[in-house]
Amino acid sequence: MNKFLIAAMGLVFLLGSSATMASGNKESALPPMAAQDILNQMACEGKKAGDKIKDRVDGEMVTCPAKIKQPNFGK
Repeated sequence: MNKFLIAAMGLVFLLGSSATMASGNKESALPPMAAQDILNQMACEGKKAGDKIKDRVDGEMVTCPAKIKQPNFGK
């Protein structure tokens, strides 16, 4: 009986935590960002405003600071 109780509590914890991770963190105050924007921001770190970098996804030239596009994630 004791093993069954421990297994049931572990299952509830596992299912609850995986559902929380899969929810997309809707409570976050940060806006959703596309991976392309994150890569451009990382490439612009340490560069002056107005420097040009090559976008790693589509190859177009981007001026730093990289403009963040607001993605439409199924809204």
